[in-house]
This record gives sequence, structure tokens and C-alpha cells, in this order.
Amino acid sequence: MPTRIAIIPARSGSIRIKDKNIKKFHGKPLISYCLSEIKKSKMFCKIHVSTESKKIVNLAKKINIKTDFLRTKKLSQDKVGIQEVIEYVIKKYSGTGLKFDEIWLFYATNPFINTNIIKKAYSIYLKNKKKYSIMTVTKYNYPIEWSGFIKNRKLKHIFPKLVSKDSKKTYKALCDAGMLVIYQNSFLKNMDKKIEYIPCILPLGNSVDIDDREDFRLAEKLFKSK
Repeated sequence: MPTRIAIIPARSGSIRIKDKNIKKFHGKPLISYCLSEIKKSKMFCKIHVSTESKKIVNLAKKINIKTDFLRTKKLSQDKVGIQEVIEYVIKKYSGTGLKFDEIWLFYATNPFINTNIIKKAYSIYLKNKKKYSIMTVTKYNYPIEWSGFIKNRKLKHIFPKLVSKDSKKTYKALCDAGMLVIYQNSFLKNMDKKIEYIPCILPLGNSVDIDDREDFRLAEKLFKSK
């Protein structure tokens, strides 16, 4: 079996929802859904929760996931990118002589993950001979050409020339589902290299990447209905 690592970024700071990663979601800490399914898949020789929080470390420990090292304070700041976190984790393990054939990224804030999705993404990865990264995606509710934003309390269109376009002639736009990424094998050799993605498409309503309180309430309702 390939030496496969699952990295789950889970710092304690959260602007929109306080302690989002460990906030109770249908009676369990939000991050526990992700960790339990990764563990259940039995696909990973190492599961690393990248955090500076002792609370999150202890929570992972209850699911029999040991955190080998904490994230630094510098890497726990709000504007730190995911790639910086991944590089830090891989370098730390490399320093101990532990190297990996595959790097997987999981988001702690999507409770809809399950082992079937993990295996589906991996089958796509293998079909593409590990040359491309795999990202879980879902479609936008409405055509992206109709999208807008609020400025000075007024609705402005991002694409004003396309807002009247017939929906049948619009792009079937997709967005990151905020669930998982499998990185292409060349990523291990050069993490600065441009990443090319193949989508693993999830049905609309089978994924909510929780970012704010509205997302949290929507996820609770959808999760309960399933």
C-alpha cells in the first residue's frame, strides 16, 4: 500500500464562528465527522491534524488519532495559506525520515464527507495515473453569469453584460466543495509547481463547506434530512 498521509488543517482561530472546528454539530464536534470517516477508510498510514490547539489535539486523541507535533504560532495566523501548512507538515515528517507517496488534504468543516466519497475520489485519481490533482466540487445553484454583490446597499452585477443570458446558454459552473484534495504525484517533488485539477463532482446538497453561521444552519438542516 502507498504511504499515504491525510492532512487536516484545524487551527483554533475562527473569525465568523468562534471555535468553528469544535463547535457542536448534531451533538458532536464538527471536526469529528471528518476524522472519523478518514479513520474508517483505513487508507492512511498517517493522519495529521495540523493545529496549535491542545483542545483539538485531545479531541483527535479520543478518535485514536495522535498528533505528532503542533502547528507554529506563525502558521496559525488568519492569512496563512493551505500550501504553507502542507509544506511545513511534509518537511517536519521528512526530518524524521518519514516520506509519503501521496498527500491528501481534508477540510475539517464539511460534515458530509464519507468513505464512499473518499474512494470515489481515489478511483478518479488512479484513472488519471496520479498525474493530476483531484478536487471535490459541486455545482452552483444558479448560473454564475447572474451573480452579483452589494455595494452601497445596492445590488451590482459581476457580469453586467451577461446577466440577461438564457440559463440554457450559460456555463454549468462548479465550485470547490471544501471537502478534500488529492495532490498530483509531481506535487511531492515541487510544491511550487502549478496544480492541475480533475473534478470529483458531488451532487448539490451533498456538501456544505461551513464558513459562516448561515452555512452552519443550512448544513444542520441538510444533514438531518439525510
